[in-house]
Amino acid sequence: MQKYARIIAGLLSAVIIVSLTACAQGKENQAVNTESNEPVPSDLPAYSCTWRMTEFLDDSSYDEYMHDDGQLFQSLLSFSEKLRSSEELMFTPYTVNPVELLNLTVPDQCMVNYGTEFAEESVYEIDSEPAAAAEALQVTEHLFELFPLQIADGREFTGDDYDYLDQGRIPVILGAAYKDTFSTGDTFEGYYIFKRFTFEVTGVAESGSVFYSSAEGRPVPYDRYIIMPFASVCEDSQMGRIILLQQLSGLITDENGRDHALKQVNEWLAESGLKDWTGQINITEESLGTVLRNYLN
Repeated sequence: MQKYARIIAGLLSAVIIVSLTACAQGKENQAVNTESNEPVPSDLPAYSCTWRMTEFLDDSSYDEYMHDDGQLFQSLLSFSEKLRSSEELMFTPYTVNPVELLNLTVPDQCMVNYGTEFAEESVYEIDSEPAAAAEALQVTEHLFELFPLQIADGREFTGDDYDYLDQGRIPVILGAAYKDTFSTGDTFEGYYIFKRFTFEVTGVAESGSVFYSSAEGRPVPYDRYIIMPFASVCEDSQMGRIILLQQLSGLITDENGRDHALKQVNEWLAESGLKDWTGQINITEESLGTVLRNYLN
């Protein structure tokens, strides 16, 4: 798990890093809380052929990827293209990676570590500016096909919204918890990973819609999240390498079954020059439909 600490090193305090690492470890456990009162999707057949896919690179593979001459980055680009363009399966990347908002009062429930003894650690300073670590969700358009999000005001993401790494401005849809804080068209400053951006509100979501959180092992509302497009990555850079690697985590849908999906993933890894990564990309045994069934009354 050291690689997760490296990604956000210098961004969050030590306590927050520990907390986030614990959440990452929870991906494997996926403990079910059958007493949850959160709303859940009801159309389980839609999820019966969908599983969670996550990368679990060991520290040696991670360090090699981050510090090589770019060959592994190009190999991962090739693998990602095979994965996303496949007609046999659908891959939906998304992850929860916090952003640090500057000079803002963030609703309490939107803060990293909300409801825990570490909540106060989510407020600090960056270069003498007040900062708050807020929950953020990086998505592709396919996530909204699996877990629809209703927009109360503004618009959904368009194709151009994903191309922002060199633009300095990130379009965002805000969860309903922000409706009294921001309006469509507002902007604010903050850090995503280690780079400062201007965030522009393109939409505010209706309350009540949910997505599946692998960190918590259950469906959770979009309400407390800043929802961002997962950046398009094509040029090699430190930030590009981090984002491209994070885009290996998501949901994989294959009507031919979980074993077929894993076999295909391993074949594409080998074809792309990433044979050593075989076995370090995990697809859960339980389908999403099986997991979500525990939350239906």
